[in-house]
Amino acid sequence: MKPNYRKSLVNLIASIAKSFDIQSTYSPLESKSLDDMEEASNVILLIIDGVGHNYLKTYAPTSLLHRNLKDSMTSVFLPSTGSAITSIMTGLAPQQHGVTGWFVHLREYGVVSRILPYSNTIDYNLIGSEISNVISSNSVFESLGKNYSLILPDQISDSVFTKNLAKNANRSRYSDLGQFFEQIKKAVSNSTSRSYIYGYWPRFDASAHVLGSRSEESQRELKEFDNHLRSLVESLEGTNTKLIVTSDHGFNDVDKSHVIYTHDHPDFEDCLVLPLCGDTRTVYAYVRPSKITQFERYVQTRFGHACELHSSDDLIEDNWFGLYDRHPRLYDRVGDFTLIFREGHAIINCFPGFEPLIMKGHHGGISSNEMLLPLCVFDC
Repeated sequence: MKPNYRKSLVNLIASIAKSFDIQSTYSPLESKSLDDMEEASNVILLIIDGVGHNYLKTYAPTSLLHRNLKDSMTSVFLPSTGSAITSIMTGLAPQQHGVTGWFVHLREYGVVSRILPYSNTIDYNLIGSEISNVISSNSVFESLGKNYSLILPDQISDSVFTKNLAKNANRSRYSDLGQFFEQIKKAVSNSTSRSYIYGYWPRFDASAHVLGSRSEESQRELKEFDNHLRSLVESLEGTNTKLIVTSDHGFNDVDKSHVIYTHDHPDFEDCLVLPLCGDTRTVYAYVRPSKITQFERYVQTRFGHACELHSSDDLIEDNWFGLYDRHPRLYDRVGDFTLIFREGHAIINCFPGFEPLIMKGHHGGISSNEMLLPLCVFDC
């Protein structure tokens, strides 16, 4: 499933921006549930990391979220936290902001990064340079100043990524779900003029990676969120607040037997000049020029059952990463080839001396489970 950049996460952000008289690169999302947003005294956007549209319909059909599900939209490419959260903050697609996944090759520093923690991908040591040298886009909501509030987990509220894009906005931190919703209520009650409040909740994603999105524990995380959400909606009644809940991506659970570990394929690794970048269900391969034929043959014969092989340049030309102008480093950050994995398959980098990641839940692929996001809207 290809992202639709006229009905996607970036278009939702364009709609929110438009309601504050802020121009955006992308067109607003067409949805009747958002038509009157400029009349709201407060606009709240909550991101439940990892909860896709299909998941909500299948595993939470009686939830408050499902009862207020107005529409679906696509994520960006890759449907991964790094790409999508940067789009939520900037109002731009990866084609403009240049964050093309969770693992991003920063050619300018000669490092493969975990871009949001701004660390290298091997031992997680932080990168010492200013992140603004890498992510130079500004927040689309920067002009709101203190009328823009972010409610973020303790571990990321003061991260270099957050500080770079939040600038002078209010930042509030939380340590548990109850405190998350209390901070949202406080942000509404403290607002003295029209305000935009953005909140991010990562617990479902964390559970889904380790235990699988379909696990009882992951379903319980979503149910607990939904219960707290009900109390929030009740407390906001009469405040003229537009509350929007969506996600950054969905999940695809993968059996361990269908995960490719690169150390099991030395002939494949020998073709590469860098570790694979992107995410675990779509990866960018940087290939030795002298090994291109060998690389293509290996992928087709050994991985052909699990993935499709594409020229990264072709995906750029076909607007998978967005519309309009291109980030000057875009080609550096998507490699020579892109491997898009079929449902139920994934690939993980292996590094000498380090245990490879073991995960049941994966994302970054183009299945509708990963690409389609819910649009849940509440008028309070």
